[in-house]
Amino acid sequence: MTMKIGVLCSGEGLELAALAEAVETRHLPVEIKIVIADRDSPALNLARAAGFYAVFIPRSAFHANRDGFERRLVELLTEAGAEILVPAGFAREVGPVLTEAFPGRIFGLGLGPDELVAELEKKSRSNLFSLVSD
Repeated sequence: MTMKIGVLCSGEGLELAALAEAVETRHLPVEIKIVIADRDSPALNLARAAGFYAVFIPRSAFHANRDGFERRLVELLTEAGAEILVPAGFAREVGPVLTEAFPGRIFGLGLGPDELVAELEKKSRSNLFSLVSD
């Protein structure tokens, strides 16, 4: 079973790099469907270089409208087929629009690169995400 994830990022891309490496070298059963960045950042460049579907959505385009920003994220994540949301170095708080769109399917908040990969590996083996692929 392959988990289809959408990754949110903002910064250097350390978490994304660790995740991409784990997928490639450890055969982690994850397919990165989309990477969305809210800044033109090294993480976004890494996603593009790795061949991931990468989208830049400047938060500033939504000014103070957090719900509008999150609704746009949900649209893109859904269109890409992401079933699990992984905020990997995302410098923003995940708000109610995202938590309602991905109930129980947001993973990795506050985890560093190695922790993120280790926990995702554990979760994939324990079938905690089986509800997503049913």
